[in-house]
Amino acid sequence: MTRRAVLLLSLLGLACQGPPSSVQAPLTREAINSQLPTRPYSQAMRVGTTFYFSGKLGVTEETLEMEEGRIEAETRNIMESFRALFQEVGVEFSDVVQGTVYLSDVSYYGGMNQVYGEYFPENPPARECIAAGQILSDGLVEISFVAVVPE
Repeated sequence: MTRRAVLLLSLLGLACQGPPSSVQAPLTREAINSQLPTRPYSQAMRVGTTFYFSGKLGVTEETLEMEEGRIEAETRNIMESFRALFQEVGVEFSDVVQGTVYLSDVSYYGGMNQVYGEYFPENPPARECIAAGQILSDGLVEISFVAVVPE
């Protein structure tokens, strides 16, 4: 066998091995419920450094009576509720990497977007916005987030 063939076979053998394996600790899952659980889901789940936050509604007795500015009020209620939960678990709005917004009607997009944008002045997360039709409790909007915190 020529020297060149031996070298090629050696390189091929290294390439077939793939990257060196490293031993990683298994990711732990932690349910986050800052309030007494009243539903069969958690407010959030933490897996490693990633937080998956359940959707929140902004409906209150006050917003149900509003004729103008309701979408903005509900959106602000949601974002402030997230702010409080984020503070409890050590997350910042700047840690959010994904948002999902459900609207009862696409006509509410502008009002929701104006308030939502106040919480992400720089580097906003990826997001989808879905006109979902009816939302629980006669809400106009529901929002959920995924956040990744530094190790």
